[in-house]
Formats: sequence, structure tokens, C-alpha cells
Amino acid sequence: MNRSRPTAGVTPAAGRAVADTSAATITLPTDSFEDETQLLHRDIFQLPAHGTSVAAARHRVGERLRQWGVTEPVYDDAALVVSELFTNALVHTESTEITCRLQTTTETVYLAITDQGHGATGPQVREPDVESGRGLLLVNALAELWGVTNEHGCGRTVWAVLPWAGEGHGPEE
Repeated sequence: MNRSRPTAGVTPAAGRAVADTSAATITLPTDSFEDETQLLHRDIFQLPAHGTSVAAARHRVGERLRQWGVTEPVYDDAALVVSELFTNALVHTESTEITCRLQTTTETVYLAITDQGHGATGPQVREPDVESGRGLLLVNALAELWGVTNEHGCGRTVWAVLPWAGEGHGPEE
């Protein structure tokens, strides 16, 4: 897979994929991850937009991935990524509910956080020396690929793909 990294403060228009790896965040339609032939597991859940929901989302993602046989640094990385993305949706939107999507294929773990409303700008990677706003630096470091999709009507999905060699497929739930 081509490893493209987002550049600070740059987000292309929704629905347009950026091929140049020196460019910006890749934006793909959400249904790009709907290929049922490759899908091993899926969990979609909604939580209220409250601070306590960040820990609930992190815990659920970690537990599901362990149940599905995803190995240790990957489920830890996925739990951290979902924490960062969920926190961003909580802090930077007026959402009352946030949707989390978790999927695995034989090669990847896909995470997506969808909020109900967004501001004028999309997610922005901050400089490492600023006081806050470094969550996307962590996502960028851990994910093979990440991006943003503006939803029809209202809301935004920020997603990340983590590599995983899913050889021992754990029990499904």
C-alpha cells in the first residue's frame, strides 16, 4: 500500500483522492472500506458526545480487537488512535452523538469516527511544540494511512488504517 502522510493544515475536497504522496491528507469515500470479500470483522457503535465516552470507545475498540485475534501493538495503537479521533470530534464539533466504526481485513484495521457537525476547517496536524492539538501527530505516526470525508448534509468522518497481518483470525462476535 502506498503510504501517504497528511501535511499540516491541508485537506483536499471530499471525494477526491490525492495520488501525490508529497501532497496532503487522502480523502476517500467511506464506502471504499465496504469490500465484503475482504472484511473479517465489523463493529459500529454510537456513544454520547461526553468526555467519559472517550474511554468507553478506547476500551471497546481494544476489547473487540483482542477478541478478533489482533495482536498487541496493533490493538494498543488502534485504541490510541480512536481516543485521539474521538476526542477531536468531541472538542471541535457540536455533536451530541459520535459514531465509531471498526473493521478488520486480512491486512488492516480500519477505524473511523463520524461526528454530527463540523466547523469551517478540517482536521489539522499541529507542530510538535504547540501546547495542545498534537493528537493527529500521533495518528499520523501510527496509521499507515488516514484521512477525512465530509458527510452528506452534516458531519465529518476521520478515518485511519493500521497495518495488521491477520493470520490467526480470532473468534467472531
